[in-house]
Amino acid sequence: MALRIGILDIETSSLEADAGIIVGAGIISEEGKSEYLQARKTGEEKSLLIKLLKRLESFDVIVTWSGRGFDIPFLTTRLLKHKMDPRPVLRKMHLDLNEVVKSRLRLTFTYLDHVCDFFEIKRDKGPMGLEVPHLFVKALEGDEEALQSIRDHCLDDLRVTREVFLKLRPLVEGQLS
Repeated sequence: MALRIGILDIETSSLEADAGIIVGAGIISEEGKSEYLQARKTGEEKSLLIKLLKRLESFDVIVTWSGRGFDIPFLTTRLLKHKMDPRPVLRKMHLDLNEVVKSRLRLTFTYLDHVCDFFEIKRDKGPMGLEVPHLFVKALEGDEEALQSIRDHCLDDLRVTREVFLKLRPLVEGQLS
């Protein structure tokens, strides 16, 4: 039976999980079906986490870009903060594509934009991840466009991470069997 693969990306109000929250989370299947969950206010993070855990149940493998150093530890921290069990996430097979690129390819740079350029994967030139905290502050003040920008950024990251995954799939077949 083929493993069900879900690509995960989170957007946060800070780079540190004790200072910020998850404001958005996206999942895209290997086939390309995506879903986005958002917290419009800080008090909505727990319901976002509950929905995210439910969605992740349907996948055997979580694929991320730099997720071992950021997405998974941030998610784990926020789950624990809300007295939720992180084991459903931590028990899943996790494939960090940034680690695959660093260990299996020889590129000048290993950040996502460069890898996309190398594979000729077009990116939407919207906000960068580091702009999300500022956009979330604007969203808290009622700026719907800022919320939309965070969503668009997350969905674009998911789309290109999926395309990178499909390019790297021959290198990771052994890990996925």
